[in-house]
Amino acid sequence: MKNNILFLKPYLEKKLWGGHNLSDFNIKLPREDIGEAWIISGIKDKSSIITNEEHGGITLFEFYQDHRAFFDNHESEQYPLLVKLLDCQDDLSVQVHPTLEYASENHDVLSKTEAWYILDALPKSQIVYGHNAKTKNELKSLVEKGQWDKLLNYIDVKKHDLFYVPAGTLHALKKGLVVLEIQQSSDTTFRLYDYGRDKNDTTRKLTVNESLENIITPFVKPALETKDNELLTSPFFSIAKIENKGKCSYDFSYACWIQCVVIEGNGYIENMPIQKGSTFIIGNGDLTFTLSGNLEIITSYIRR
Repeated sequence: MKNNILFLKPYLEKKLWGGHNLSDFNIKLPREDIGEAWIISGIKDKSSIITNEEHGGITLFEFYQDHRAFFDNHESEQYPLLVKLLDCQDDLSVQVHPTLEYASENHDVLSKTEAWYILDALPKSQIVYGHNAKTKNELKSLVEKGQWDKLLNYIDVKKHDLFYVPAGTLHALKKGLVVLEIQQSSDTTFRLYDYGRDKNDTTRKLTVNESLENIITPFVKPALETKDNELLTSPFFSIAKIENKGKCSYDFSYACWIQCVVIEGNGYIENMPIQKGSTFIIGNGDLTFTLSGNLEIITSYIRR
């Protein structure tokens, strides 16, 4: 048995748009409105928990602080990535994450680029992906007039689609989706529009000025750059998919460490059983491993 594999238990967060679909990933839900499972999180108050017996149930936040060599002595002071499962039973707010420029000028804010892998989608499901304004003045005018259908760019989506959402991209997941979200580790979001729900819920306040300042205009659909059979290669993280049948070995020696989420099937990593929903990190050192069984796994990592 390898000693550089950490298994994780998620932090769960209720949302008004949440439901019960995350139980399909063998996650025990305490209630019916769980919208997010933070399956790989090193954010202090929302950290996932290590379940390996030898680590006594400590958080990933704590483990990262005390075992930096496990993560290739990465320069980030906090765990740099965040992975979530999202159950979208209703539309999420239209929002934007801080750009690098805004974050550098506001030291209490972190930039956040993310990617969405669609795990399930009802027929005719959509997302908001970018906008149609050509200038900042047009953007502001359409927002002030509430002309959302004219402003927002809607995209039809289906299972297994991948979308890259750089910081500064106006975006929203809509109802009928189950999504794996991989992102930089930040909990900062600026909310531009919430379908009127903000009027009845003071916790869902809009941040229109900050949103307008951060929305990149005009919107240009980002290209999906790839290398080494990856689904996505970016300056912040890379994503690859493993479709394992039988017994196969894999080598990720070009990564600092690997994050893994089983999205379908069951089997073993080395001699340890894994199933749909299993989440684990393979640490720096020996980034070769063997899988057995019929498995689909989404991996994410930072390249060396």
